[in-house]
Amino acid sequence: MPTTSPSNHTRSDAARLKELFVDWQNRRRDAGEPYSQEYAADLLPFNQSALSQYLNGKIPLNIEAATQFAKMLGCTISDFSPTLAARYVEFQEVAAPPTQYDLPPTPLNARRVTVSNTPTRPMTAIKRVNLSLQAGIMGFEASQATDDGATLEVPTRWIEENDFVPQCLLAIEVKGDSMQPLLFEKDIVVVNIADTKKMSGRIYAINFNGEAVIKRLVYQSSEWYLESENPLHKRRMCRGGECIVVGRVVRFEAINFKDRL
Repeated sequence: MPTTSPSNHTRSDAARLKELFVDWQNRRRDAGEPYSQEYAADLLPFNQSALSQYLNGKIPLNIEAATQFAKMLGCTISDFSPTLAARYVEFQEVAAPPTQYDLPPTPLNARRVTVSNTPTRPMTAIKRVNLSLQAGIMGFEASQATDDGATLEVPTRWIEENDFVPQCLLAIEVKGDSMQPLLFEKDIVVVNIADTKKMSGRIYAINFNGEAVIKRLVYQSSEWYLESENPLHKRRMCRGGECIVVGRVVRFEAINFKDRL
């Protein structure tokens, strides 16, 4: 796949990030704490090679990587990437649950659910989105999947117990039959875009040559592969920019019972 030169804003973001990273290293070194890139990579959901490429502008930052860097360095995304910080705000507007002030109007012949005295389990609404991907590009756009603002509600306690960031959770509809009998078409998976570190046997949302796919990642004979649950679908090799992890699938909701039962 042909390579392209990093853009001006990619180089600028990388330069600011590297300056903050070196300052973080110096502070840790002065305090007698580990400060190497190898140590930093253990704190991040990607390896040392990717860390070095981000710092040197070889690969552009994306929202999930920027979020992890900001957490580790104790800064804000705008400190090193004003452009991504603005995109993060836009993303929050798409992914954040609706408030009582922006609930959609009640459809004709439908009844609004009213609050009762019966205790209910707190839920968090995750916006259902479609991913817009480009081959070889780590970043992505998330657009609302339906015009009616449909969301997937998950227990707030589940989010807290797993230490998830709600704004980093996306609800995506499963396409095709490659993950049957585990996942059926139209089932909904929850993807944690803050977790992109590959682990063999786990299921991920993958940017495969610009196509969003849900697959199990398998590491075998020093190579990564995309594995389907359906034996009719062949295993595919996962290499470099042709196969980029968007996030790990952390939950799914069975929606398609017609084909499952």
